[in-house]
Amino acid sequence: MVQTPYDFSVEDKKEPLDMDGDFTPLPDGEYLMSIDYAEIKDTASGKGEQLKLELVVLESPTGSGQNRKVFEYHMIRHSNAQTQKIGRGEITELAEACGLPMPINIQDTGQFLNKAVRCELYTQKGTNGYQDSNKVRRYKTYQASPAQSTQVLTPPPVTTAEPIKDDIPF
Repeated sequence: MVQTPYDFSVEDKKEPLDMDGDFTPLPDGEYLMSIDYAEIKDTASGKGEQLKLELVVLESPTGSGQNRKVFEYHMIRHSNAQTQKIGRGEITELAEACGLPMPINIQDTGQFLNKAVRCELYTQKGTNGYQDSNKVRRYKTYQASPAQSTQVLTPPPVTTAEPIKDDIPF
């Protein structure tokens, strides 16, 4: 059988990446990240619903850590009102950083995908057998913040005793 460019076989399978297995948290700081995955799912406890995100590092303050992933979970609904309020605030901040119009309905999580955002990361101490991990403290827009508005001083109008004669014919 003649093989065409559209035929694939096991020989075409890509080699696994040489991962160093380093899962230590990234240094705290501001990172440019892309949202690669977003879904709405129930919490493990069954007490609510959350937005699950996978963010990938595009740029870092140290120049290292590209393509590392950070996982975030933000509460949409929860039996604890304070937990729900915090989660909804985080989702709103994320949506604004992504440039999504407000108000927003997040049932279609696809609107978050491939959006670049600046994330202020910090290290959360591990508990219950989990290791330390990175968490997002703040979401910011990808573009540099607009320049601070400056006050423009307008000179006072010039007053003359005689009217201005304008010789322009039109």
